[in-house]
Amino acid sequence: MTVTPLQLAALVSAGVPGLYPVAALPSADDVADFDSAIIIDSANKRWRVRSPRHPEASVRLESEHVILQSFSAGLRARLPFQLPTIVGTVPLNGMQTFIYTHIPGEHYDIDDLAEISAMAKPGTEDLATALGRLIATIHVMPETIIDEADLPVYSAQELRERRRTDLTRARETGKVPTALLKRWTDMLNDDEMWSFRTRVIHGDLNEDNLVIDKKKVSEVTGWSEVCVGDPAVDFSWLLACSDQGFGDKVIDVYSEQMPQRPDRNLQRRANLYAEFALAQWLIRGIELDDDGMIAEGIGMLQGLERDLYDAGELKIEQPLPAAVDDSDIPDTDPTITWNPSTGAAERKPAEDASNAVEVQAEGSKTQPSADSVKADSDAGTTSSASRPKSSLLDDIAQISQPQQRKTLDATDSHHDPAGGSVRA
Repeated sequence: MTVTPLQLAALVSAGVPGLYPVAALPSADDVADFDSAIIIDSANKRWRVRSPRHPEASVRLESEHVILQSFSAGLRARLPFQLPTIVGTVPLNGMQTFIYTHIPGEHYDIDDLAEISAMAKPGTEDLATALGRLIATIHVMPETIIDEADLPVYSAQELRERRRTDLTRARETGKVPTALLKRWTDMLNDDEMWSFRTRVIHGDLNEDNLVIDKKKVSEVTGWSEVCVGDPAVDFSWLLACSDQGFGDKVIDVYSEQMPQRPDRNLQRRANLYAEFALAQWLIRGIELDDDGMIAEGIGMLQGLERDLYDAGELKIEQPLPAAVDDSDIPDTDPTITWNPSTGAAERKPAEDASNAVEVQAEGSKTQPSADSVKADSDAGTTSSASRPKSSLLDDIAQISQPQQRKTLDATDSHHDPAGGSVRA
């Protein structure tokens, strides 16, 4: 059941004594999971309200509540951004509705963020640099915060097996292109790709969870997916940006800020997570029996397949010529050739066979005439085809970031990008 902003405003006064709402505004959120609103009170202060629409969304909000309580005042003071503060809860439909402080600012889509970054004045920190530092700050947070909050702690191999399970589910739908399944399987079977150090990650980082004020990140929201996991997850959303240089700079700054440089396969895994988000959208549509989501998921996956073929990331595999019985084949049959690697006669593909027949019919005429060569040259033919603009960026921008979830035996003290020293 949908809860309107006005209904949420009525709940606020019950959750925060002394707060008297006078206006309610819609708030950007995941509409499939939450009802949200910005409430203005009689003192002209603003509050954000989020109400879960189903039990899974309720679990996510409860997890966020736990992690936000784990951030001490000292840790918050060292962060280069603000965090939400939960000021009250109200029961609704058997689940808890949460009321947060509201930090002024706006949300921008990722291409707008790239443009803001590019327009930064000389001598000032651009947005790409700020985001690189921001992500590094999250990734060097002490893992004890996650452990003590009883939130998920995964090893690299556990994450790999979880993704393999997801891949099996995608394959069982029968709706994911075979070439994509093979690509993802190959990536999951690459041992080097899954040899990395896990870190504390945000888990749902994207433009919707960045509050921008005066061209700077003022607040980071959406902490419901925090865990010890793959650092690449927090970069997968950058693939949706049409300005590749923006994402590249974020990763470069991040790499410089980290106490150890990230593994060289970080960006490959980030791409994998971004691509696989389309399959997860399809799976979710099937689970919800939503024909629209299913059709959209199939379309996006087919578009991804085309884009990867155009970019040369997928190779078209040519079938081998069919082996034939050569016992009754006359020696003059131009459609048959001997394959020394297999020790058998094989029939040439149809196109080659037709060419062979033509050459045989023409006898000694094996070279084109000078006139025909000139005619071909004048026609101006080319062998390369123009490539369509990739649709993957738009597709990834449409859907939610997929959910992701060993601590290492030894920890070292390292420099914290936000200042001071943390247990990295």
